[in-house]
Amino acid sequence: MLGKLIVPYDTRRFDFAGATRTATGVPDLARWHRRYAPEDEEQPGFGDQASAMHRRLYDVEPFAALYREFVRTVITELVGEDVRYQHVPNWRIQLPGRHGVGSYHRDRSGGHNPCEITCWVPLTRTTPDNSLWIESSEGAEDFRPHPMRYGQMLVFDSANLMHGNRRNASERTRVSFDFRVIPESLFHEGLATPHHTGIDGPIRWLRAREDGTA
Repeated sequence: MLGKLIVPYDTRRFDFAGATRTATGVPDLARWHRRYAPEDEEQPGFGDQASAMHRRLYDVEPFAALYREFVRTVITELVGEDVRYQHVPNWRIQLPGRHGVGSYHRDRSGGHNPCEITCWVPLTRTTPDNSLWIESSEGAEDFRPHPMRYGQMLVFDSANLMHGNRRNASERTRVSFDFRVIPESLFHEGLATPHHTGIDGPIRWLRAREDGTA
């Protein structure tokens, strides 16, 4: 089992935060809440994931181009072979006082396949007050936060390790995205592809080196 791994990457080449700032008009993503207030009451369970701003972010082409290149280069080198990747990442915007994704869960419980590898990429500095919390091993339920800085990616076994968010006790919004990849050697068309949060329809798995081909 993969467990957890923190991987640095070059933000000059992959300036995800810069592309997001340009697309949203938010000069400081950690102050997102000052520009975009919550649209409604936070829903129990999976909380804020399908707001109008979330949906807008899925269509930002400069960000999408960076994402495709990131998977083709950084991720394939890390995995050691070609991969299939989800066609758009999941956006997470955890506002102060909110959960973002509140329910602790294992992705396999929602139909995800255990061969998936999850990459979590924060675009703002995270602290224990607004970070992702993950158990150390399956069934341990000893949840620990993962403080991160921009330019770091957390790669972890989200299918089997229980994870989630606590209420953001800071005065900073945490903006992040995450996505899943499957090594090409393990991929087959029969893999479960559950409904993708925030967009219409299920995940489509693209080949990293044959962009646009399912």
